[in-house]
Amino acid sequence: MSVPNVAVKTTAKEALRDRFLQSIVVCCTLIFTVLIVELIGSVVYVFAGQAGYLVTTIVLSFFTVFPMFLGVLSYFRRLIWGQKDSVLIIFRYFSNMKHYKRALHFLLLLAIRFLFAAAILYFPCALVWLLSSEQLYMWLDISFPVWMSNLWVLNSFFMFISTLIFVFVMLKYYLAPFIFASNDDIDPDEAINMSTIISKRTGADFFGLVLSFAGWILLSLLVSPLIFTLPYFVASYCVHCRFSITTYNLDVDRFNTNFAPSFSTDEI
Repeated sequence: MSVPNVAVKTTAKEALRDRFLQSIVVCCTLIFTVLIVELIGSVVYVFAGQAGYLVTTIVLSFFTVFPMFLGVLSYFRRLIWGQKDSVLIIFRYFSNMKHYKRALHFLLLLAIRFLFAAAILYFPCALVWLLSSEQLYMWLDISFPVWMSNLWVLNSFFMFISTLIFVFVMLKYYLAPFIFASNDDIDPDEAINMSTIISKRTGADFFGLVLSFAGWILLSLLVSPLIFTLPYFVASYCVHCRFSITTYNLDVDRFNTNFAPSFSTDEI
């Protein structure tokens, strides 16, 4: 374990102590944006059905919510370093076209990886669901086998296993948003690649940190407590990422010092 969860949470609380109200405003802006997107999607649902709702929600989230989330990370990343920024920093990726395109590029790369992994892992679930669907046999104009109705148990098992594997596979990208938000010059591919490397050492620690918030997460399902718990969650995430990256860099420096060849000017 790189850093104990207690140290992560304590550092997050210390960072939030003097800026908690500003942090609430930052998180409320993100939450209200999500609610607005959901409201627009609900209106579209009335006229275009479920498909229209999904397309509208996904598109609006991609172009508004996710870039704003990166801005929120920028605020909290600087907060744990002692910087007292204006809450307007959450709109930094909307401030000019270059930043906005970089953010969309990064989000697109992550989305492709998520969708590719989901397509592979949930394929057995989709296949079993299709075989147990009455609509398939109606379309083929054949009788529906009675025993096929019992496949829902197998589908539930596949769904559970696929979800479990999906979580651990996607865990390798958990550092990517923080790394991207920390450096305006880093290439999106490089941020994702660095996350896959560092998370091999720290992914289990982050998973343990998330589990330690289980009670707060359940409370946040009521939505309104999220206004107060989200700053704590995001600050803890940023503190963990900072410690993880620092520990990784120290390990690399230690390795280079102990094992990498060095030459004095007299030897060249």
